Amino acid sequence: MDFEVIYPKIKKTSLAMLRVRTVFGLLFLAAAVVCPIVNIVLRGKAWSVIVLWALYMVWTLVLQTPLVERNLISQGVRLSVMTAILLVLIDRLLAPGWAAFVVPIVAYAALIVLAILFFVNVSKQRHNVMPLVIVTLAAAIGSAVALFAFSETSWPMIVLASTAAVLLIATVLTLRTRLLSEIVKRFHLR
Repeated sequence: MDFEVIYPKIKKTSLAMLRVRTVFGLLFLAAAVVCPIVNIVLRGKAWSVIVLWALYMVWTLVLQTPLVERNLISQGVRLSVMTAILLVLIDRLLAPGWAAFVVPIVAYAALIVLAILFFVNVSKQRHNVMPLVIVTLAAAIGSAVALFAFSETSWPMIVLASTAAVLLIATVLTLRTRLLSEIVKRFHLR
């Protein structure tokens, strides 16, 4: 019996990329140590938390290539979620009061871009739909909670809720049984 290997071959990282990752890793590690110390000595607002999150974002999105779900939609979902977290951190730690208006705008803009990436080539991207479905479902639930439980009725929140709902409906109508198959595979239900 012969087995056919269907996984892509792992490419060896070039020596130049290893050097770049090493240099940036050392610089990021130094910044991760120095920034909190400077923040504690100066006794100001906790700006070092934002710097640490931004360093983590750059490392995760640019310098570290994921082994699983290495595609444009998954990377877009990671970028969207990390950007929203960064904006909330800036709001809570440095300049409060604007995140409830701005984060939904960034979120629905990201959903629109991710939906375009998905629907432009559905046949190729149907295997990459689960991160998009999960983040869309989270956006729909989060905006519904903000609208009904916290009475946060700004127009960006309403647009986020409607964009997420329309995207979920369009994804279900487009994929139908294939979406169910992807859910079963994703959560190992069989």
